[in-house]
Amino acid sequence: MTTAKSATQATTAQKTLGAKRRSRLSEVANTQLKESKPLAGTRLRALGRRAPDVKQEDVSLFASIVRGVPRGGIAVVKIVRDGYPVTMLKAASSFFKVPDKRIRDVAQVPGSTASRLEKKGANIDAAATERIYRMGAVTRFAIEVFESEDLAINWMCQPNHALGDVAPLDLMDTEAGGGAVRQVLNAIATGGVV
Repeated sequence: MTTAKSATQATTAQKTLGAKRRSRLSEVANTQLKESKPLAGTRLRALGRRAPDVKQEDVSLFASIVRGVPRGGIAVVKIVRDGYPVTMLKAASSFFKVPDKRIRDVAQVPGSTASRLEKKGANIDAAATERIYRMGAVTRFAIEVFESEDLAINWMCQPNHALGDVAPLDLMDTEAGGGAVRQVLNAIATGGVV
């Protein structure tokens, strides 16, 4: 009888903790959305310029990293070594709704190199591929934490005080930056301290 009572209490405690976590995540996300600046497309429209055209096939290429079945181990190593097609840069830009240059800067692929690779139909190098993969993997984690793709994308693109007022997306150029962003996401998910 005591074991059944303990199991019931544990289940109730887990449900309460889950509800508190969801409430806390909503609270954090809403606060960050209120304090955040509009996304790049909105800023460009405010300046009288159009946001980059978003092609569905562009978005789906990068979205496959974020929404697809998580890969790990040797499969990722092979993908990174082979390199993503250069169109992945525009796909990431479309996914995050930011200018192409911002993604190229994070991936450390100069515009002239991207143009040349695009004309040849070639792939980006392994280092740039790893940066793009990191963007997708960390964004996937942000979506899990915030339980919303839109909230996660907005959070990734906006400056974050816990990250030295730098947007998480802009820290994806190094593994140390990716680790710092994961640490903040873990703190948000668990209610811990950054």
